[in-house]
Amino acid sequence: MTQPRINARLEVERIDRIHNDLAGAAHHLKTRIDKALAPGGERDGVGLDIMAGITMLAFTFEAHLNFVGALRVEDWNERASGKDKRQAVWKALGLAWDSAQRPASTLLQLIKARDMMAHGKPVEVREEWVAQGTDGELQVLLRNYQTEFDQLTTPAFFALAYEDVEAVWRTFLEAGKISVIDTFDRGMSGITFLSHAD
Repeated sequence: MTQPRINARLEVERIDRIHNDLAGAAHHLKTRIDKALAPGGERDGVGLDIMAGITMLAFTFEAHLNFVGALRVEDWNERASGKDKRQAVWKALGLAWDSAQRPASTLLQLIKARDMMAHGKPVEVREEWVAQGTDGELQVLLRNYQTEFDQLTTPAFFALAYEDVEAVWRTFLEAGKISVIDTFDRGMSGITFLSHAD
């Protein structure tokens, strides 16, 4: 049966909080990484999941800054530098930023890792040092050598960054007096019949 054609007023109202999608992606990757690293886990591709997870965590933190900044910082400038936005949010919420302590130190490392991936500059390392040990011990030292990027894409750093991004979010909500319900996506839509179409 053919539906009749009508004239109608369509209405839609949506509030999308991108931080929810980004945090969900980070959580999904954390679950995959934890499963891969568990005894007997399938480790193929876990390094790529860690890189993706670190990227999602950095994006999540940025989205949290923008969300809280828009709510609690007068004349919020979403296009300001990351440093300026961090300072504005911390000040507005009455929080102390100590770049030498967690979580701030972790956030700075997370941002550095994200920037390394986002800007993709080649790195050449030439280093030498004097060490003492057996041939086998010295071989292990060379095998375990890590660049700065290697150090920022380890399972341990990902776990630390995940924990600290979550802790900062909880701090933002508490200090900003923001209800969890106000952080959710929501929307509604409707069709209002006006008349039958000719």
